[in-house]
Amino acid sequence: MRMNSPALRDYLDAAVPFRPARTEPGGPRRVRVARTLFTCGLAAEVLNAIGAPPETGSTYRLVNVHNPQRALHCAGDLHRWTCEPGREHHPAPGINWAGAALICAHLGARLPRVDEWVCFASNNDPSRHYPWGNDPPSDTLANFGEHQGGTTPVGRFPATDLGLFDVAGNLDEWCGDADTRNPFERVVKGGAWSKDAHHLAISCHRSKWARLGTTTIGLRPVWDD
Repeated sequence: MRMNSPALRDYLDAAVPFRPARTEPGGPRRVRVARTLFTCGLAAEVLNAIGAPPETGSTYRLVNVHNPQRALHCAGDLHRWTCEPGREHHPAPGINWAGAALICAHLGARLPRVDEWVCFASNNDPSRHYPWGNDPPSDTLANFGEHQGGTTPVGRFPATDLGLFDVAGNLDEWCGDADTRNPFERVVKGGAWSKDAHHLAISCHRSKWARLGTTTIGLRPVWDD
C-alpha cells in the first residue's frame, strides 16, 4: 500500500483503537476503527492509486457515476477519478460493496462485521439506543431526515464518547456481512442524510443489493490489530 498524500496518512493515523465486547469465534481481540467515514477526496485518490476502471455503460461497477447527485467523477479518456469541487471532506457515496471492500483492502483494512459495528457504535453498552446515548435524534446530533438536503462534511456533528463521527446519519455504512435472507445483499448500518430517525438506532438492521452504489451508503474501514 502506498501513502500518496498527507491527508491519507492522517486518516489512517487517526483510527481509534477499540476492543469489541463481542466478536465471532476466532475474530480479532482488538481493532482500529476509522474516526470518520471515508471521504470523497480520499476515495478519488485511492481509486486512482488502484487504477479502478471508470464506469462504461454499467451502473454496477465499483462506483455509480450515473446518478445526477454523484460526488465522484471519472474522465473516461484519462481514467482519472476526481471529486466534485467542494465535497472533498464529505463522505464518499455511490460506492458499491465490492468497491468499498477494494478500497479497504488497499488500505490494509476491511469492512466491519455487524457485531463489531454494533459494539463500536454503542461503545460496548448494550443499553444504548443511539451512538450518542438514549436521547432521541435531533438535527444537532446527526444529519438525517433531509434536514441538510444532502451529505455534510465529516466531523460537523458531535463525536461519540469513543471519538467517532457520523456513526449515525450522513451516510449508511457497508458492513462485511451478507444478509442471512438474501446472499446478494449486504448489511448497512447507521442511517443516512435522507433517512428517518428510526434508521439511526443501533438496533436498526437493513441490507442493500451489494452491486448497487447509492447516494446514501458509504464506508468506514477497520483494521485488525
